[in-house]
Amino acid sequence: MTIRTIFILLLFLAQVIALYPQATARERIEQRRQRENNQQATITASPDAVQNNQEEEIIANARWSRIIYRYLDLSREVNAPLYYQETATAGKMNLFSQIFRLLEKGSVTAYEYLDGREEFTEAYKINLQEFMDRFDIYHETVNGSIVVNDADIPSREVQGYFMKELYYVDTPTSAFCVTPLAICPVLHRMDTPDATTTRYPLFWIPYSALEPYTRRMPVMASSLNNSLYGTIDDFFRQRKYEGEIYKTGNPRNLSISQYTSTPEEMKAEQKRIEKELTDFERYLDKEKKGTINARLETQLRSGNRSSKSTPNVQGSTQTMRDRRY
Repeated sequence: MTIRTIFILLLFLAQVIALYPQATARERIEQRRQRENNQQATITASPDAVQNNQEEEIIANARWSRIIYRYLDLSREVNAPLYYQETATAGKMNLFSQIFRLLEKGSVTAYEYLDGREEFTEAYKINLQEFMDRFDIYHETVNGSIVVNDADIPSREVQGYFMKELYYVDTPTSAFCVTPLAICPVLHRMDTPDATTTRYPLFWIPYSALEPYTRRMPVMASSLNNSLYGTIDDFFRQRKYEGEIYKTGNPRNLSISQYTSTPEEMKAEQKRIEKELTDFERYLDKEKKGTINARLETQLRSGNRSSKSTPNVQGSTQTMRDRRY
């Protein structure tokens, strides 16, 4: 092999070595970009799945947690802000009308009401067209879009909501917290003139999906002062509503009606659970106040000891270091 041939081979090998790391670097950049795009696509495609993960994380990290299901009867005075006004007029509408408009625009996603569980997955997303056909909601199709007049939204018939709540103790602050997880409008309808009213749960919506909008939904906060307004989110976060407990999180996934025999037993069980929640909140508040008082007492005692151990010498000059402003 001649020197010239060896030189050419070495030169070729050097070029390959020089090119290889660059190609590897480009591959790494491309792989990282694809991973980031996939992660972003997952978040964009399933925001409710992200919400479920956050919910599970709260429960996993909490010192104590309990899931409560309530029925909010809108005929009760305290829940009236969610119902009135019954039919949207002049830009004013109740909670269900606003939810319906959000569904119409595709701003939020609703999921099928299933007996005994909530599934916020792609397989259980409701189809708005099928939903309106099922409940005889009059609508028109204009240029490929569904159009529903305010008067045709069945907001008057939605006279209740199922609400899923999470009660928990926040580990870092030891605070007792209650947060809404999901809501389900309940339609009250008489199928025949002589029939009794039937409840139709319509769909579940994760509250986290509604929250950006409920923060901007005004609601009259007082019957005594009509100038006092808040938002729907305030109404839920501050627990201004009232609702009977119909189920709690339990291993067998039973509602209260499934393990009680009579209306009296069911009412007694509801009161018992409410008392447990109230007593636990009071106990936690008392424990927190006791801890704060104990810390203050300790600080006062240590302060008294330090003041006794420091003699007060009259006539002594006060330096800049000793001054406190």
